[in-house]
This record gives sequence, C-alpha cells and structure tokens, in this order.
Amino acid sequence: MRFRLLAAGLAALVLQGCGQNGTAPGSGDRALISFASVSPDAGALDLLVHGRTIARGVGSTASSRPAEVETGRTTGEVRASNSAAVLATVPLALEAGKSYTVLVAGPRAALTTTVAVDSGPGEPLPPLPPVEPPDSGNPPPPTEDYARFRIVHAAPHAPPLDPYLQPSGAPLDTVPVFLPFEYGSLALILDAIRPAGNYTVAFTEAGSRNVVLTSPDIVAAVGDVLTVVLGENANQSLRIDVMRE
Repeated sequence: MRFRLLAAGLAALVLQGCGQNGTAPGSGDRALISFASVSPDAGALDLLVHGRTIARGVGSTASSRPAEVETGRTTGEVRASNSAAVLATVPLALEAGKSYTVLVAGPRAALTTTVAVDSGPGEPLPPLPPVEPPDSGNPPPPTEDYARFRIVHAAPHAPPLDPYLQPSGAPLDTVPVFLPFEYGSLALILDAIRPAGNYTVAFTEAGSRNVVLTSPDIVAAVGDVLTVVLGENANQSLRIDVMRE
C-alpha cells in the first residue's frame, strides 16, 4: 500500500546527518551518502553505490559516516555484510555538492528504503518562527538550549498516523507535530525544536486522539539531533526506534 508523498518545501530535511561527523558536502562532481538502519532483524548491512561498497557493517539504529560518491542516476544495493545477497535496492538521483541519507527499515525479508537530502552540517539552523508557544506549554527555546527531533514513517503496512511530541508525562498537545504523516515520503519535514529534557512521541489514528503507540522516554540533551522512526517488526506490528546523531 503506497501513500502520496508529503509536499516538499519546508525548512529542514528528514534525517540530517544520522551519524554525520561534520564532513562538508562533496565538491565538483561528487556527492555524500550516509547509510542508516533501523531494521529489527536484518543484522549488519552494507550499501553499494556505483558498484562500490560505501558503507559496511551497519547495524540496527546505527549509521555510517558520509562517503563521497559520483553524481548521476544509479541504483544502490543493500546487502547483508560480507555477502552477495541483495536485500533491497534503492533508486538514487545524486547531485553534486549535496549530502544524502539512505535509511532502511522493516524486517529482513521485506526491507523498505527511504532517501532524504540532508541540510548539511555547515548550514545555519533555521530561525524559530514567530508563533505562539507550543500547546505543551514550552516556550520556544533559546538557540543555545535546544534539541532537534525528526519523525519518520517507515512502516509500509501502517496507515497514515498523527505524531505528537510532548514532555514525558504530559497529555497530548491539541495538534500533531507534523501533518500529514504517512509511509513513503521522501519530502522535506520541518525539524521540531524543543528545549533539552525528557520527551515521548505518541502516534494516534489519523484525525483522532486514539493512541496507537507511544515511545519510551527519550532523553534530549542540548544540541542533540534525534530521529524517531516508526517501523515494523517481522510480523508487521509497529515499533519505534530512536537514532541519535
């Protein structure tokens, strides 16, 4: 089941630098690719681009350092480490000077892939919008005291859901943090900027306050970039994984 893509054009991008080490985007005819996995059972994985292994031995909730690759259209291959077994493929359209993240999720027998363009470690943070404080009662944090959250729908058998991000123990906010939120998006999603602290992410049925799944407490320190991934187990039940840059 496939859902429509989210509209592109918001300020920041999904999965900026999962595991980035501050490397600047490639120059000339080069691009950068990072590889991340939240598969519950796929084990260590490799990513091949243009026939070359650019990431090796990436385990669940882990990510690789960015690797330079040639630009152009190609197909990436996700393989079991030290094996010729191709578990998934991913179409890539790589542009010079840009940085990308390939994320795999789901069970080994049916891996799903998501590609996103990273905003790049050297770019300034987006300015906080001049809006009213969030419904959770937290005022917009000063720039030196915030953490960033990104929330990704990587569960192909789940319907669209509404994600809520709030301090641990707090009730649901009156509006979700992102809308719409559905599987298959390769588009841009605005970072949720919050003060450092303990948070949970709750997922409700779309358009309702009926909670389907709630994450454990997520400790967000100053400067953290946290990617919360809604994925699937091998039996298609939902799971939540958290990746920390």
